[in-house]
Order: sequence, then C-alpha cells, then structure tokens
Amino acid sequence: MGQVTLEPLKIPDRLRMEMTAEREWTEAANRLRPRILLPAAFTTPTPIRPGEHRVFMVFNRKGGAGKTTTTLELACAWAAMGYSVRVLDCDPQDAGLSGWLEPVYPKDLAVANRKTLKDVLYGKAGLDDATYYTRYKNVFIVPSYEDCAVAEYDPAVSSERILRRAIKNSEAPVDITIVDCPPKIGKLSTYTLAIGGKVIVPSQVSALDAKSGESLRQAITDAQDDYDVETVAAVLTAWDTTNIAKTVGNQMATDYPGALVCPVRKTVDARTAPDQMKSIREFAPRSTTTRDFDQLGRLLVAPREEVAA
Repeated sequence: MGQVTLEPLKIPDRLRMEMTAEREWTEAANRLRPRILLPAAFTTPTPIRPGEHRVFMVFNRKGGAGKTTTTLELACAWAAMGYSVRVLDCDPQDAGLSGWLEPVYPKDLAVANRKTLKDVLYGKAGLDDATYYTRYKNVFIVPSYEDCAVAEYDPAVSSERILRRAIKNSEAPVDITIVDCPPKIGKLSTYTLAIGGKVIVPSQVSALDAKSGESLRQAITDAQDDYDVETVAAVLTAWDTTNIAKTVGNQMATDYPGALVCPVRKTVDARTAPDQMKSIREFAPRSTTTRDFDQLGRLLVAPREEVAA
C-alpha cells in the first residue's frame, strides 16, 4: 500500500501569525490582523513522550463549523511532526470524515468483516479491531457511516463511557487520539465528551455561529462538571477581515478564557481539497490555511524531535 508521507512545513516569519497575550481585537474590521490570542495561563507545549497518549475532542453542536476540517488538518499536522494519530469519526453522516479520509482496508478482508465505530458502540469489536490505515502515513481512522446513527436512539447502547473504556483498553501504539464529534447534542456527543481530554472548539466566522455560542459554551461547561475535559483552543475557521470575524473572535475569547483563540484564514484551497479527496495540507502545503493549522498544532503539542534525549 502506497502512502503519502506528510512533511514538516517551513513557514516564513512574514506568514506566521503573531501570538499575543491580548484577549480582544480592538482595531477596525478593515485593519484586522490574524493574531493568536493566548490565555493568561498559557504554557509552552510539551512533546509526547514514548508511552504517553493524549486525547483531543473537536466539538461544536452546530454543523458547518469546521469540525471535520479541523480534525483532519490537525491530525495531518501532528503526523508531520512525527506522531502516530488515530482519528475517531463520531459524526455518522454521509460525505463526512470517513468519506474524505477513506479507510484503507486489507485486501483480504471481506466487506462483511469490516468494523466501524458502530461495532465498537455495540460491543461487537474493540477499538483496535475497527482501526484502519489511511492514505497518510501515521494517520489511522475508526470510520463511521450513516448506519451508526441508530446508536443515538437504541437503548442497547447505554454506557456513556464506552468510548472512554475502548480507548483505555486499546493496545495500538498511537500517540494522539483526535475525535470528530457529532454536530448536535445527544447520546453520541455525550459519549464523546465522556472520553475526557482536551476540547478544541471550531467556529465558522458567521452570524449564526455567533448566536449559537452561549448554548455551545454551556454544553461544554456541563461536561466539565461530569468529565475531566479542558477547553484548550477555539478555532476561527474561514477567518477574514470582517466585523463578524471580530465579533465572533472576541466572543470566543470571552467564553473560553483558558483557551487560545486561533484564526484559520479562509482560502479557496480549503473548499477545493475535499473534492480532490486530499487534506488541505497535501493539496496546498503553501496555503495560509495549511500554515495556520500547522501553527495551531504546534501550540497544542510540541514536535517529537524536541523530546529530550
């Protein structure tokens, strides 16, 4: 099986976003600059050491916020940094992550024997049994499809910590698990938050996302009371120099004071890459969108080569 090896990026300083301790954009919209707003308690990220495992959940209760793109691009950024990354597709919809980042099944594996997230939820397979290669070296996927949605309403699927246990019982040598969460509040979204770990909140720069911000924040706050979750990043997808970008960015900084707020600049490449069945990183490695996700990835996890000998 031929795989694409994702290489580290060299980002010129003039294209790298400034990082600041300020928590607000105050300039006029036509003078907005793409800056990363760091929280007061921000600490330098650390590399993942051998045997260590970290979990990130990409969560928003609204569709079209950029969850799937954020999940895939961060997975690719971390793979390029030397880590092995497993992606859990917990958003069972047609043309979702499993359609974009297609699993590569063993040639001798019959279709009837292919496992998905649905099999894990029903206790018919362990997480490792449902983990498959993808076109990218060191990026693996647990796929799901529309039939997984039945678990949302089936009382046979009743243990909210089933995914948490599945990850704990996994023996696959992956460094990072990143979860593409469902777009609505329900059983599956509760199960993903019950995994515990670090939450990344993507929000498209739009008036509708601005209006849904309070209910999103409350859902995450409620999860913090029940599970060991921490919001570490708010991602402004399709960011541009507009008043709504300023409004949404400032609101995210207020709603998540302990998280960094990272713009991801809008480009045509971000819309074109899925049509080519490629990540933006592979399709357009010099795109500002690619560079912005790479910078975000490095603010959440330090590259593997920085592990002390």
